[in-house]
Amino acid sequence: MKASVQYGDFKGTASADISDELSSGMDNLQDIANYFGINTDRFKVVGISIYGTKDFSILLFCVDSEQNTDDKERIVKILCDCEDETNILDTLFKRFNVVLHSRHDEKYSLVDNYDEEANFEDYHEID
Repeated sequence: MKASVQYGDFKGTASADISDELSSGMDNLQDIANYFGINTDRFKVVGISIYGTKDFSILLFCVDSEQNTDDKERIVKILCDCEDETNILDTLFKRFNVVLHSRHDEKYSLVDNYDEEANFEDYHEID
């Protein structure tokens, strides 16, 4: 699984903590599957994709146990209905972090630490 967009100007990583309201204590993707009403007897959720900005979509990457063969696990991306959910990210996650860098950058994309955390006002005058 890898995120992609039309031009791919930026690339990076994402990390999230599941919402306390959704968590069954195991903090796994099945909790999100249960929220959307996915048939967890048939589908095992192995990933999630959040795509878009204002009107975004949530897709779950699922192993379809009914379509698997001895040679291949069948992976299905299931689009979940979240049109009426104005705060779906707050519903699903307690914390959500996306870090992006230029797709051409090879020097700073691997930086895990920084020297200082500052506010905008620390280095800029505000009128």
